[in-house]
Amino acid sequence: MIEREGNESVDPFDGKTARFEGLSFLDNYTLEKKVAVLVVLSGTDAGLRIPLLKPTILLGRTIESDIVLHDELISRRHARVTSDAQTGEYRISDLKSTNGTRVNNREIDEVELSDGDKIFLGTTVMKFVLEDDLESESYDRVDQMLFRDELTGLVVPRRFYSELRIQLRAAAASNVELALLMMDLDGLKGVNDRYGHPVGAFVISEAGREIGQVCKARGQACRYGGDEFVAYLARTSKTDALEVGERIRLAIVERTFDKDGNSHRVSISIGVAAYPGDGRSLEEMVKAADDALYRAKEKGRNCVSV
Repeated sequence: MIEREGNESVDPFDGKTARFEGLSFLDNYTLEKKVAVLVVLSGTDAGLRIPLLKPTILLGRTIESDIVLHDELISRRHARVTSDAQTGEYRISDLKSTNGTRVNNREIDEVELSDGDKIFLGTTVMKFVLEDDLESESYDRVDQMLFRDELTGLVVPRRFYSELRIQLRAAAASNVELALLMMDLDGLKGVNDRYGHPVGAFVISEAGREIGQVCKARGQACRYGGDEFVAYLARTSKTDALEVGERIRLAIVERTFDKDGNSHRVSISIGVAAYPGDGRSLEEMVKAADDALYRAKEKGRNCVSV
């Protein structure tokens, strides 16, 4: 009981609902377990949390999968999770994978999933979880901290390069091209020297969002240094990558970065390399794109080079 002025006793519990004074923010949340999620407990992708937002989710090792898992013992098309909107039922089916699918350490062909079930694919262990709104929002924040660059919202380098390795293997298996862009902002030092690093950080943040917006339809971008960015473009030739690079260049050079009543302008230098012509390994691709970036700088910056 809570004592108020005048010794009036108030019961904080109203019927079956716990309604504490001062905690009205809970009204914004539904505490019913209704958000289905796969949480990777162990393996290369440990820590990854995957909301099941589609009626059918394909799990596998290549980019054709809805969820790409970086585990050599997982088949290209390993398993499928399906949901029934009417019953709320989730089922997982093995797709005749090489090493099989186990749920709670029992090999399955198909089975209904229950909250807390553990799923074994190769060396990867995932947990099927039903979350309420409050849990879901909390875990979303954790995901942001673990896998997203706080300044730009782009993926962190560890996640980016892990994904790029998978993309390169997929390109080799399918005999398709893949492009890599190395990028460096021009003129940021002048912004930092004149207006301070907080303003420079703002420019980096907004530039990163511009880069991510241009690249998201074909691939993924990442900030790997102070004002340095890298992006891969799946199934993209060098010619097409040059066009994407030019779109990024124009998006940056034509943008006015307004902060604290001042307007700031920067440009960007971009180096482009493409698989397989410029390299077949991650290391070869990065070196080729980095060499192209240096050529862009030698040309006077604010350009795209191969």
